[in-house]
Amino acid sequence: MLTSIYRFRFLALLFCIVFPLYLAIRGSALLSDITILLFSLSERASALHIKLASPPDAPPASISTEAFTASADPAKSVHVPGGGRRKKEEDCSLPDGLAHCINSFEQYPFLAEQVLQRKHARYSRQAPVQKAMSDKLGYPAHFDKARKGIEVNSRLAAKIAQIAREDYHTNQGPLEAREDAEFGVADLAFGHLSRDWSTQGAKERQAVFPPIIDGLDRHFGGNGRGNKVLVPGSGTGRLASDIADLGYDVTANELDYGSILTYRVLTNHTISLHQHTLQPFVTKWTHQANPSSRYSALTVPDHWPNTAVKLVEGDFLDMFPQDAEFDAVVTLFFIDMSENVIDFLSSIHRLLKPGGVWINLGPLKWGTYAALQLSAEEVLQLADLLGFDVDHASRKNIDSLYAEQPETLLKFTYVTQFWSATKRV
Repeated sequence: MLTSIYRFRFLALLFCIVFPLYLAIRGSALLSDITILLFSLSERASALHIKLASPPDAPPASISTEAFTASADPAKSVHVPGGGRRKKEEDCSLPDGLAHCINSFEQYPFLAEQVLQRKHARYSRQAPVQKAMSDKLGYPAHFDKARKGIEVNSRLAAKIAQIAREDYHTNQGPLEAREDAEFGVADLAFGHLSRDWSTQGAKERQAVFPPIIDGLDRHFGGNGRGNKVLVPGSGTGRLASDIADLGYDVTANELDYGSILTYRVLTNHTISLHQHTLQPFVTKWTHQANPSSRYSALTVPDHWPNTAVKLVEGDFLDMFPQDAEFDAVVTLFFIDMSENVIDFLSSIHRLLKPGGVWINLGPLKWGTYAALQLSAEEVLQLADLLGFDVDHASRKNIDSLYAEQPETLLKFTYVTQFWSATKRV
């Protein structure tokens, strides 16, 4: 039985190596293409070799049931039993996803260079006469400019990763294999930073923050003191910080460690405004009127994060066992991230005090695996069934962009849905 399994694995490995190489040669790929292809295949073969050496159907590693809750100050971080899953690492126990996130930030230079190599390979495949024309356009200079931008981003990515290792007391060795790292982790975090904490993102924030702030002011009469507000899905924390600036007692909650680690750098390891520089669009070369837009640099933060905000790390559905804890729950670009929106709305209702307010603004994009993909009308009907009194007069559509590249020729606009609802007494 085991011999058959190993034979099957060997054949799969052989196919993964030989077939792509055959296609590359058959398509008259140039040497640069084959070099990149072989580099990629060697890493894949190495990973498969490890799998071949391990017995099939190995039992999964044991997982404890602790979760991690943290304030903006790591010294105030506490362990909360019974929250989410945690993963055992080499010399420390880390929350699920954290090791992968740290690794992805650490590998950002390598991953970004791979993106450039793929672009360069396509450029190099041109016929000589076409390549000569491209050179007259100055196209090769873009690769040098992009690499300089990657160096800028790499400094911030390395800082985020190193601070994460210090805050979570990891060892200094690899936390996972390099090939497991994802370019999208750092790339998405840089997009969040540009939207939340740069002057360039002010226009996007101005479209969505004021309706939420106004909704809180209407409900509490402009007096935030003593009122507890929960912001689940807080991202890199700008909305939570702005609400706290008004005197509210704010708890932010986030599951994504790309956002969490970035937020930690802003709150605990930043000594001046505009301290950190990044070029978030340096690998994005499409939909541009002028190539200079891809090299646009921005600085963060443009405003001091409010350190009174309490950050709770982990799954929103697991981290708040106490009922009727909050006077308000604010959801921004959040409810459509749920696997089942009934779970999210039920938890929001449970966490609110009687008469407390839920303020929502966001799209209804719904993921592929969402159990329910509801319309706005159906979401509000569900809210009514769960015990909310919806303020239908508050409903409105608000056009919103998200982390848009400067001078882009493609504008993706969300028609977000805004409403407020109170928990029925």
